[in-house]
Amino acid sequence: MPEQPLIEFSKICKHFGKHLILNNLDMTIGYKEIFGIVGLSGSGKTTLLNILIGFVEPSKGKISFQGKDIIKNYKDSVKKLFGFVTQSGSFYTNLTVEENLSYFGRLYDIPKRTIYPWVGELLALVELEDARHILAEHLSTGMQRRLDIACALIHKPTVLVLDEPTADLDPVLRKEVLSLIQRIRDNGTTVVITSHLLSELEGICNKIAILHEKQIIRVGSPVALKEAYTKNEEITFSSTPGDYKKVIAELPKSKINNTIIESNKAVIYTPAPQEMLQCLTKALLKNDEHLLEVSVAKPSLEEVFESLTRRKGNA
Repeated sequence: MPEQPLIEFSKICKHFGKHLILNNLDMTIGYKEIFGIVGLSGSGKTTLLNILIGFVEPSKGKISFQGKDIIKNYKDSVKKLFGFVTQSGSFYTNLTVEENLSYFGRLYDIPKRTIYPWVGELLALVELEDARHILAEHLSTGMQRRLDIACALIHKPTVLVLDEPTADLDPVLRKEVLSLIQRIRDNGTTVVITSHLLSELEGICNKIAILHEKQIIRVGSPVALKEAYTKNEEITFSSTPGDYKKVIAELPKSKINNTIIESNKAVIYTPAPQEMLQCLTKALLKNDEHLLEVSVAKPSLEEVFESLTRRKGNA
C-alpha cells in the first residue's frame, strides 16, 4: 500500500462572511518534501496556510496529520507540530539574536539545559554564529529573515510553513534563503512554502500546487507539470551577424508555434525540437550565419502557470 501522506486536506472550504475564499480544496503533502503553493494575488494562499497551522478554522472540511484530524486530535499541540514564518516577521528588534531564540524556546517550554546547545546548532544552520550577541534591529535584511526562520525552528517542528520568505529580498539574499530552506529539508523537516517567484519554487520544490479560483487545479513536480501541460520546447540561439528574421523565415512554419526575436538572440517555440534543430542548422548555413550558442529547454514554470490559470479562467 502507498505511504500515508503527512498532511491531507479534504474538502476544505472557507468563508469570510458571504465571501468564499476556498472551495472544496483537496491536497496532500508528503514527508520531507518542499511543497510549494502558487497562486495569483488574492487567491487564498495565506488563508490556506493559516488554516493549516490552526490560526483559522475552515468553514467545512478537515485537515489530517498522519491520518488524524488536526482540529480534533492535535488542536492543543498543533503549535508544536508547525513552525510558521510570516511575511511581516516575528522576532523582537530590541533583543539580540541569542535572546530572541532563547525567548521563543521558553515559550515552547524547552528546558533551559537544552536551549543553549540547541541555539548553537540553529545559529550554525542559519549561519548567524557571528551575530549571536547583535541586536536584531542591527541585522541586515537577509540576516533578519534567517533569524525569523530560526525562531520558527526553535521547537523542532515537523513542518516549517513559510509565507513568501524571499519577498523584498535582492537576488543574492533570495539565493541564500533558498539554500537554507533546502538544508532544513535535508535535516528532515517538511517545508510548505508560498511564493510569487515561480522560478524559485521550480528550483527547490519536490511538488507544486497551483491555487486558482478557490481550488487546487494542479499538483505535481515542476518537471511533471511542464511535461503534462506544455507541448512545446524552446530553442534559444544566437548567431552573428544576427539577422534572425531572415533565418526564421527559412524554417517550416508548420513546426513553429511562436517566435521571439531580441537584439542578441532568438527563441523558437516548437513541438518538434529535433526536426527544428536540423532545419535551423541548414538555415544558418544558407544565410552565412555563424552559430554562437544554442539551447533546448521546456518552457518555464511561469508559462505553465499562465497557461493553466488562463485556460481555467476562460473555461
